[in-house]
Amino acid sequence: MADANMDFKEALSRLEEIAAKVNGDDISLDESLDLLEEGVKLANICAENTDYTCLREETETADANRLPG
Repeated sequence: MADANMDFKEALSRLEEIAAKVNGDDISLDESLDLLEEGVKLANICAENTDYTCLREETETADANRLPG
């Protein structure tokens, strides 16, 4: 289940599980829709973590460039 406190690796791992299940198993439409909803939440968690990491790296680079050398 998608949890807002998941880190990138946990969310990505669960997304891979969902993809395998949807591609490999014979599942009902209801279950497919539930997995789609969870997958969207997980994708958002991954995107937020990626955005945060990129922003942090940009900030650290900018701070390093401002230091007197």
